[in-house]
Amino acid sequence: MPDYRNDIRKPTGILIPLLFLVWLAGCLGPVQHLYPEDEELRPVPVYIISHGWHVGIAIEREHIESFLPQHEMMPQAAIYKFGWGDGRYYPDSEAGFGLMMRAAILPTRSVIHVVGIDMPVEHYFTASTVVKVRVTEEGAQRMAEFIGDRFLLDREGNPQFAAVGLYRNSTFFKARGRYFIPKTSNTWTSRALRRTGYPITPIFAITSGNVIQQARKDGTVLRDN
Repeated sequence: MPDYRNDIRKPTGILIPLLFLVWLAGCLGPVQHLYPEDEELRPVPVYIISHGWHVGIAIEREHIESFLPQHEMMPQAAIYKFGWGDGRYYPDSEAGFGLMMRAAILPTRSVIHVVGIDMPVEHYFTASTVVKVRVTEEGAQRMAEFIGDRFLLDREGNPQFAAVGLYRNSTFFKARGRYFIPKTSNTWTSRALRRTGYPITPIFAITSGNVIQQARKDGTVLRDN
């Protein structure tokens, strides 16, 4: 009698990578009800800012303020820019190779950097690459919920100050999640952008260059450095 067991196993072995490719293709595309093709239906600007190794994301205050925890050190401005990273390396403007390697290899505590901006983003970050993406109100709300939920709160529900920020109107707060490669500031930013329905694939976004490359697909480059 013929043995069909091997024939049964072979399709199963092929099915798993095929399912992965289907899933990956879904991630690459836009979420239709959140990110319609017509730009007129996407009135909210979101900014992706690359500082070299690190990428952050910015949005107008009116679209995120109600989702942010209150703190006396929270910047006040027309636009908020957010970055996520290692709790020791990110706030230290003079951090050396040792701290960089520690952040890359070991799962470490994280922080969120909040920067208040009162001018066009591309004029504030003159040495950075800035890409603008337009999203829907609902997409902006989902991104705001994602960012607001990443603050590490104390027992009273308050955000926790971590360090003075890198800019005049900025502050570091303790954040949820451990930092390590490949879970970096760049994948964090891409996950925030993905909440808007934008066609970006976070698992590819380990480097800042890849985040910017994906943002350029349907975005407008305001400054290119």
